[in-house]
Amino acid sequence: MSRVKFELPADDLARATSFYREVFGWSAQKLPFEYVLVDTGGDPVDVADADGGISPRTEFVQGPVLIIEVPSIDDVAQKVVQAGGTLLNAKERVGDHGFSQYVKDSEGTVLCLWESIQA
Repeated sequence: MSRVKFELPADDLARATSFYREVFGWSAQKLPFEYVLVDTGGDPVDVADADGGISPRTEFVQGPVLIIEVPSIDDVAQKVVQAGGTLLNAKERVGDHGFSQYVKDSEGTVLCLWESIQA
């Protein structure tokens, strides 16, 4: 049903990107907004199939976050609430790539729901 990726928060995207390139050999691609996609195998980043990303530290993203790709954020957000989780923000469009929404699971762990825009 879903794929799982990751998001790492950073205070300085360029510094964090350099760290992961130098230490682990990851490749990275800066998007036209404040976000960097990464490929953990060092291959060129495929925007549609990146392994994860580096984002600015925000109110919701304070530590590593799992990004769970779902067919419909609206449907899954309802299930989150029904299962004892909470919604942290409204569903947001992310450029031409998709939509995201941050939630907390029943134990307080922050997750990011991701819905791709079908080309």
